[in-house]
Amino acid sequence: MPTSKKQTQKKIKVLSLFSGCGGLDLGFLGGFSFSGKDYERLDTDVVFANDFDPDAVNCYNSNALLVKDSAKSICKDVREIEDQEFPDFDVMIAGFPCQPFSNAGNRKGVNDKNGRGTLFEECERILKYKISQKKKPKAFLFENVRGILSSKMPDGKTTVPNEIKARMEKLGYNVSMQLVCASDYGVPQKRYRVLIVGVDKKIGSFDFEKLKELVQKENIPSESFGKQEKLLLGSILKDVPKEDFWEYTKATQNMIEKIGPCAHGAKALNYFKKDFEYDKMPESYREGKSWKDIPPEELTPRFKKIYDNPKKYHSPKFFRRFAFGEINGTITASSQPENCGITHPIENRRFTVREIARIQSFPDNFDFSKIPLQSRYKVIGNAVPPILGWVVAKTLTETIKEK
Repeated sequence: MPTSKKQTQKKIKVLSLFSGCGGLDLGFLGGFSFSGKDYERLDTDVVFANDFDPDAVNCYNSNALLVKDSAKSICKDVREIEDQEFPDFDVMIAGFPCQPFSNAGNRKGVNDKNGRGTLFEECERILKYKISQKKKPKAFLFENVRGILSSKMPDGKTTVPNEIKARMEKLGYNVSMQLVCASDYGVPQKRYRVLIVGVDKKIGSFDFEKLKELVQKENIPSESFGKQEKLLLGSILKDVPKEDFWEYTKATQNMIEKIGPCAHGAKALNYFKKDFEYDKMPESYREGKSWKDIPPEELTPRFKKIYDNPKKYHSPKFFRRFAFGEINGTITASSQPENCGITHPIENRRFTVREIARIQSFPDNFDFSKIPLQSRYKVIGNAVPPILGWVVAKTLTETIKEK
C-alpha cells in the first residue's frame, strides 16, 4: 500500500454529503492502489460524512481506507441535521439525487417555512450558513447523472444546472461545469457524469483542462489520452478472484443463455494476461452481444415488437454483454441486465461484487462484505468511481492551495 506523505501544511477539511459507500470520499483521501498503480494520499481529511441508507453507511464505516484517519459516516437524512451540527470545512462534496426543486417528497421545496428544500438546496443551506458565520468554504464539487443537463426548473425555462450555477455565483463562487466520461480519467467504465465545481472568487476558478494534464502527468490509463488497453474488460477481469454473485431470475437467466457467450470465448482472456498493443488486438475480441443476437423466432412478444419496429423504439441495446476487448458500460444501482452491462462476457451470470467493484475502480482491499449481497451491488452502482474522484480531488486541492 502507498504510505501517507509527510504533511507539511494544514490538511484540507472535506465535508461529504450523500456519501454512499464512500467512492468519492476515497478519491478525495487517496492512499489506495488499483491495477498495480498507487494513488497517493492527499492533504485532506473528511471531517463529516453522511447518508440516509444504513447499508451504505455500514459499508463506509467498515473500511479503514475511509475511517482510519477520518470521520465515520452518520446515518441520517441531511434535511434533519441542523446548521450548527456541521463542522467547519474547506471543500463540500455531494452527489445529490436530482429532484425537481419544488417537490422534495412531501416537502414544500423553496416555499418550506423552515427554509428546507430539495437535496441540492440542502447543500446551498449549509454553504449559506457557513458564509453567515464568516467561515466561507473555499470550494465545492457536485456530481450528478447526465440527465440533469436537460432537467428543468418548475418554470420550464431554466435548466437545473444553470440554476445551481446562478445560485452558487450569488454566494461568491466561480462555477465550472462539464460532462465527463470516467474512462478518460482512469476508470475502466464508460460512465458519463456531470461535474459542477465551484471555487471562491477570491481564489480563482476550476479548469477542467487540468484533469487531462494530471492524467497525462501521472500516467493514468485513459480512453482518450493513452494506455486504454489497461481499461479493457479483459485487463480488469484477468486475475479477479472467484466470488459469489447475485443470481438472475429464471426468466432473465433464460434470456442470457439465449444470447450466449461472446464469440471470442474463454481462451481470449489469456491475451490480456500479457502486454499487448491495443491496435493489434483481434477484432473479434471487441465484439459484444445483446438481445439482438437472439434469433427472432425465440424472442419474447415484447422484444419481438421492438425487433419488428426498430425505428419506433430506437433499437435499444437491452441485455448488453461487453466483450473482453471493450470498456464496460455504466454499472447502475439496480444491476439489472436489461438496462446495464452487468453480464459476464463468457459465463452466463451477473458479474460478481468484486468484478463490478473493479469496473468502478474500487481497490481490491475495499470491503463490501458487511452488508447483504444485493445491497453490495446497489452501493457500488451508486458510487462515484474512486479514481475519477482522486483526479478531480488532486486538481481541486491544488487549485485552492495556490492562494
